[in-house]
Amino acid sequence: MESKRGTYLLSFLLWLLFAGLLWSVDRYLFPISTSMVCMFFCLVGCFQTLWCLHEYKKIPQANDSIIDKKSCYETLINNTEDTIILMNTNGIILLINTTGARRLNLAPEALVGTNAFDLLPENIREFRYKKFQYVVSHKKTVRFVDERNNISLDQILSPVFDCSGKVICVAVYARDITELIKIENQLQAARQEAERANAAKSIFLTHVSHELRTPLNVILGYTQILQSVSTLEKDEQKCLAKIYKNVEFIISLIDDILDLSKIESNNMSLSMDVFEFNAFLGYIFDIAMMVKQEKGVDFKYHFDHNLPRYVNGDERRLKQVLLNLLVNAFKYTHNGQVNLKVLRQEDAILFRIEDTGIGIDEKLLSEIFNPFYRITSQTEGFGLGLCIARHLVEIMGGKLYVESTVGKGSTFWFRLFLAPADIKNTDQLPIPDPVSDIQDIQKKILIVDDIKDNRTILRAMIKPLAFEIKEAETGKSALKCIQKGFVPDLILIDLIMPVMDGLEFVHQLRINYPELNTKIVAVSASTQLQADKSDIFEARLPKPVQKIKLFQILSEQLNIKWQHQDSSSQKFDAKEFEIIKYPDRQIREQLIDLAMNGHITDIKDEIRKLEENKIFQPFINQLEIFITDLDFDNLIDYLKRIDHPD
Repeated sequence: MESKRGTYLLSFLLWLLFAGLLWSVDRYLFPISTSMVCMFFCLVGCFQTLWCLHEYKKIPQANDSIIDKKSCYETLINNTEDTIILMNTNGIILLINTTGARRLNLAPEALVGTNAFDLLPENIREFRYKKFQYVVSHKKTVRFVDERNNISLDQILSPVFDCSGKVICVAVYARDITELIKIENQLQAARQEAERANAAKSIFLTHVSHELRTPLNVILGYTQILQSVSTLEKDEQKCLAKIYKNVEFIISLIDDILDLSKIESNNMSLSMDVFEFNAFLGYIFDIAMMVKQEKGVDFKYHFDHNLPRYVNGDERRLKQVLLNLLVNAFKYTHNGQVNLKVLRQEDAILFRIEDTGIGIDEKLLSEIFNPFYRITSQTEGFGLGLCIARHLVEIMGGKLYVESTVGKGSTFWFRLFLAPADIKNTDQLPIPDPVSDIQDIQKKILIVDDIKDNRTILRAMIKPLAFEIKEAETGKSALKCIQKGFVPDLILIDLIMPVMDGLEFVHQLRINYPELNTKIVAVSASTQLQADKSDIFEARLPKPVQKIKLFQILSEQLNIKWQHQDSSSQKFDAKEFEIIKYPDRQIREQLIDLAMNGHITDIKDEIRKLEENKIFQPFINQLEIFITDLDFDNLIDYLKRIDHPD
């Protein structure tokens, strides 16, 4: 309408301008005859008449268009499955679609003009009217679920405004969500069932772990006790070391299964501590050599000579990652070799595992980190290693990368920032084994465990310290022991025991003997030990018990100062130097060069050559001490300090 008014006004102005132009020409330029003017206006009038006729014909077309749009809107509203109602501010129905009328079992024509609230049951009428009034007064949309006659409707009440912003109507939209709610309830029930199954799985794994760790604790404990016997031959010591490392490897496999549950529940955590990096790499090397012998695949490695001796990190988790990657590399390599590289890169340490195995298709690289995924159905294992390794690397602040070519092999690598530990205070050093001496031996220890072998192992480990030790089978018998006058400085107690478990014992001890300042250390194979974050215990010692870890806890809790002996800085007297025969300077310089580049395999090859001459055996024995500990710095220093043989 506005555009037509503009058109008419413009036409009037043009005619006025044209009339003024004719008047000016007739007055000032030359006279214009009347007949010419009449002819011109007649011509213009004809054109204007034709234009008006053309516009008049458009009016029916516009009306038809309006009618068509109204019909489309009515069709759209009436064919939707949602209820649509338009009411005035008094609740009178102005419009309702066929879906809404059908739900009320009435015709749309019968409902128009009636009060919508009269159609509602009395028990909800007032509640619905308050919501309606809220929409009108506050000019806000309201949404709620209306449940009646086993039908759930998602209703929306929305205000309709005029040009001035005043609410003139309220639009109601209602959608049947009965089936949707049923599906949501089914999904919720399925989720609860899955959570119950997952909880049952976790409980099962916890019990299996406890049952497996109990005999492993006995094996590992007695192995450590035998290792401390000084009369054993060198070969016997090596056999015990192999038993010890194999048991530790089995424990790491058990941890893999338990860690999957922790990953699923997002409950994985780190235990940061200072550890000796050379000894750590030596352990990894020994396990790799063990797997190598089983698989018959060559194993090579390269460790930078400038790696830090002590680092701060989670030794157990890092060990778990490297063992998983190495075992996988051997598993899928039938010919060729597996290569481990540990390199210093500024402030970071790069770990790189390469193999010449079957390789992985590029399309599968994103799937190999999924739980229980195995590249081939013939592969042994659960398919958990890579999943756990990637998660552990990420929580340690790194990222696990992979490159692979089918038929050529795979490479996994990651970088970690393991801060070097500058240990100057001997209290920070790992406890040596065996402990040579202690400053304070007036301590009392109470060992509480229902399994006799576990008590025997702990007693045997602590026995060299000359502590006064007593044992108890249950928490109840431990309380009786204290009641009889034995006041321990420290209690080593298992968590899971009959009659009275470890937690109940601590509770009863604190109530009945609040004056005691006894330190309590939880010793258990249960995952409950790792999950417990409370301060009820002063320390926690997982089974199988590590002797060094036990001594560290004793040192911290009882304030014991150990007398350390540093084997790496041993002095050789003159007699030793007279007996030991050394190879010529060229061979020694070659050994120094290999040690500086971390080529342990090549060093061992050179040692095998030297073994052909028995006079070098004392020299070889000394080299093996450094190689076993991967102590390159002291190995290089030792070789440089050797004078020419006489």
